[in-house]
Amino acid sequence: LTIPSQSTKNTMLQRRPMTSSLVLLLTTTVLTATNHVALVHAQQRQQQPLQPLGDVLHLILDTDKNSKVTMLEVNSQMTMLESLFQNNGGEGSEQADEYRRIVKGVRSWAPSIFALLDSNGDDGLTKRELQYATKFEKSLKKKKNEGGMRDFLGTVFDLLDENGDDSLSVTELLEGSANSDIIRKATVEFHKLFPLRNSPNELKDFVKGTIESIGGNTLDEESVAKGIAYLDDDGDGSISRKEVGKYYSVAGKKFIEVSTQIKQVGPMMAMFSGMDMGEREL
Repeated sequence: LTIPSQSTKNTMLQRRPMTSSLVLLLTTTVLTATNHVALVHAQQRQQQPLQPLGDVLHLILDTDKNSKVTMLEVNSQMTMLESLFQNNGGEGSEQADEYRRIVKGVRSWAPSIFALLDSNGDDGLTKRELQYATKFEKSLKKKKNEGGMRDFLGTVFDLLDENGDDSLSVTELLEGSANSDIIRKATVEFHKLFPLRNSPNELKDFVKGTIESIGGNTLDEESVAKGIAYLDDDGDGSISRKEVGKYYSVAGKKFIEVSTQIKQVGPMMAMFSGMDMGEREL
């Protein structure tokens, strides 16, 4: 057994803090470098612009990748989303319940929206036709007097508000929904925002047919009153311009929130959808 001399002990004591410091320095350097790389990647992901909503919807819905989206594909993806929220959201989850309601609403309106976007009537939506989803999203972000959906709704409100009291009664809504002149004027304004047909007249026929398909010829005062109840905050039996503006803001904000999430996760959803199609083909 060799007992180290005092000079050897002193050398060891001097080297120990030096070695510890070297290890600490190397560890800190590696961690700093790792964190820097992670930060750079995170910043790159944040700075990378999201694809337009219409492009992402086309990517998600065109499951057979033939450059056209059919109503069958839309229903298939709606079913997948419903199943996703049902299995992962859990009963009683407020957010999951909200998204389930959104998907249910979209499913009920999907045939009418599909027909509206299908400008050439070939029962398939191209990326170009779905660009109107992007235009709609942008129109929601426009403020008053900037030519967006807010201004369009203001114009329609004025057309329906026959007595000019800044409030829409059940009678005004009922008569307005059957008034061909009001429908024509509203359609002209809508066509300015979204020229989905070659002329406003073609769109007018579609709008009239859509109103009739949801009960335009069978609406009565009771059904109209029930339909506007959720907008009627003060319970006076009519909806004011302020109430319409309030719920437009709420609905617009929710649409933009959901569309942003779709643009963020859409490409991943499309990838999984493609994998699923491949498995079914096998």
